[in-house]
Formats: sequence, structure tokens, C-alpha cells
Amino acid sequence: MHVRLFNKLRRDKKGQAMVEFALILPLLLFLLMTIFEFGNIFHSYLLVTSASREGARMGVVGHTDAEITNRVQQICSTLNTSRLSVNVDPADSLNRNRGVALTVNVDYDVALITPLLNYVLPDPFPIKATSIMRIE
Repeated sequence: MHVRLFNKLRRDKKGQAMVEFALILPLLLFLLMTIFEFGNIFHSYLLVTSASREGARMGVVGHTDAEITNRVQQICSTLNTSRLSVNVDPADSLNRNRGVALTVNVDYDVALITPLLNYVLPDPFPIKATSIMRIE
């Protein structure tokens, strides 16, 4: 009688798919969270890089530091602007002479969305973009 029950259990595979799914589900969720997080970081990186270039372009054609900072913040309006830092060198628009290099540094800290990636990536994740152009 025990042999028949054992043979029946060996042939019955109703729970096999459930066990396999339970083993794979954490890996799939981690992969999905990683994709979302990478997309968020990449989106922020593209915005910060574009804002840095736009700010440098405004600086080389004669705009003030306040106008450059406002333009960078406009471009990065979908980000948390309290985490955004803009540095312009040379700092004073009166000291900018033709042919001198103007540098615009934009720093941003991306807050991570998923809690598990805090063990792999620093939270907040730092992004820095620098653009250098010659003053016209």
C-alpha cells in the first residue's frame, strides 16, 4: 500500500510549476526593479547633461550666472531641483573675456526608488555633468 502511494506521488506533478515559480519570482522582481532604477538614473543623467550644455551655451553668448542657473533649473524641472547644484566658472560675467573657457558644472543626486538596490548602489546616486565652451 505504501508503495502505491509513493508511486502516485512521484507521478503527480501538480505543484511543480508553483515551486519553480516561487524560486524564480525573487530574481524576476529584482531584475524588474533594476530596470526601473536604471531608467530613472539614465533619465536624470540625460537631463543633467543637456542642462549643462545649454547652460554653457548661454554663458558663452553673454548671459549672467543667474540666467544660466535659471535655464539649467528649467531644463531639469522634472527633477527635484533642491538636489541640483550649478557652478559656473569664471563666476562673474564681467570677468569673462573672449576666447576664455567657460565651465558649467551641474551636480544632481538621484534618490533611488527601490529599496533592495541600496545595497548595490549608493543612495542617493550622484550624477555630475561638465560642459566647457570658449566665450564668443
